[in-house]
Amino acid sequence: MSEIVNFDRFLFAFTIGSHILIVSLSIGMSIMICLSEFLLARTHDKYYGALIRRLVRPFVVSFGIGTGSGIVMAVELVNLFPRFMTLVSSTGVIAIFYVEIFAFFLETIFLVIYVYYGNTFKGRYTRWALTLPIMIGTLLSAVLIVMVNAWMNTPNGFNIATYVASGSSYTITGVNPWAPFLTASTGYEVFHVVASVPLTGIMLLGGFFAYRYVRSENADERALFRNALRLAVALGLIFVVLAIVAGALEIDDLWRYQPLKYAAIELNPVPGNNLPWTLFGAVSGTAVVGGLEIPGLQGFLEGGKMMPGLSQYPQSQWPPLIIHDTFDAMFLGGVLLGLFVIGYAGLWLLKKKPFDHPILAYVFVAFSALTATIMELGWATDEIGRQPWIVYNVLTVTNAANYNTDIYGPGIVIILAYLVIVPFTFWFMARVFRGKPIEVDLAGPVGGEDVNY
Repeated sequence: MSEIVNFDRFLFAFTIGSHILIVSLSIGMSIMICLSEFLLARTHDKYYGALIRRLVRPFVVSFGIGTGSGIVMAVELVNLFPRFMTLVSSTGVIAIFYVEIFAFFLETIFLVIYVYYGNTFKGRYTRWALTLPIMIGTLLSAVLIVMVNAWMNTPNGFNIATYVASGSSYTITGVNPWAPFLTASTGYEVFHVVASVPLTGIMLLGGFFAYRYVRSENADERALFRNALRLAVALGLIFVVLAIVAGALEIDDLWRYQPLKYAAIELNPVPGNNLPWTLFGAVSGTAVVGGLEIPGLQGFLEGGKMMPGLSQYPQSQWPPLIIHDTFDAMFLGGVLLGLFVIGYAGLWLLKKKPFDHPILAYVFVAFSALTATIMELGWATDEIGRQPWIVYNVLTVTNAANYNTDIYGPGIVIILAYLVIVPFTFWFMARVFRGKPIEVDLAGPVGGEDVNY
């Protein structure tokens, strides 16, 4: 039976890990389009107009594929973890899903108006205003899904003690339909996702812009990509700073509300208030072996607070300690990313023209891939760190999972499909981005056409 449960875990993890790559790029493009429309209205720079037209085409592609992928995720939640969805539908958490549908409608309606009827709005700031609901709807969809995840980490909104004590009868009482919108960890997780997911999308776009800039020999295209790179670097700098702050706050949130996950991430065999900070390593009994250890650093960073240890909890409740390695890899990658973005922005501010250096362009591409890897490692750390619980200290994955072995066949098909769809999506978006000559994109829509791009 554990084999099918682990397959359920892997299938959903693979699906959401694939889905979030497309979503992060959609969010990054929605922000870039909105900001470019504003700058076009302010500066009348034709290259911002051309950039908008080139971004809208792949954005529509990512919206369509992301929508289909989101439906797959919804179906998997129902099929793979039916007991979890029963709990969700019996409490206020289901209301978050309803609001998420509203966010999707908001994005869809204004995207249709903007793309197909944007030319009916002659005012430049009016056209910019049309992009605001698109950007907000795209971001809000991600925020609401993360609010569900926050509830899974710090559940509320019903009588948890009665539910746990009822055993296999799963008795739900004392439902507060509004409580799940604001749990103990909602603010921290929302802040983190609002920083990290747009950062990933912006960096992926920035790597593409840097590569195309140094490869292009057309003066107009280079001017377009120079503008695009400036936006990507400026936004990347803002979001990388926000991500650093959000990550530090979320670690403190783990210490307060998920102490076992904290102990596993920091690899603390025993509790203490002057513990070392360990990079990689492994637990052997009550000691850490291997890795790099800096005595007292964890205690210093946490202000001398008492840190939880793994020994305080039954080993059957420990999450896989690989989350210590995924967290450390994420941390190191984040440090390198921060140094790169800050250094690149510094060269730009000092007028050293980093855009013109081919080596830096290829390094930017590498850091784009690193940013996506960091995001995936962060999600893996969070979700694996909650094991064996699907709802922390309330419902285990084992009790929530579907044990029907008929899932194997469709699940493998879904995995194979994503292995094709995700790289194809990125390739096709790059293709439609440059699908028209630069002269056409600079000229804009032909007079009388309804379609904006």
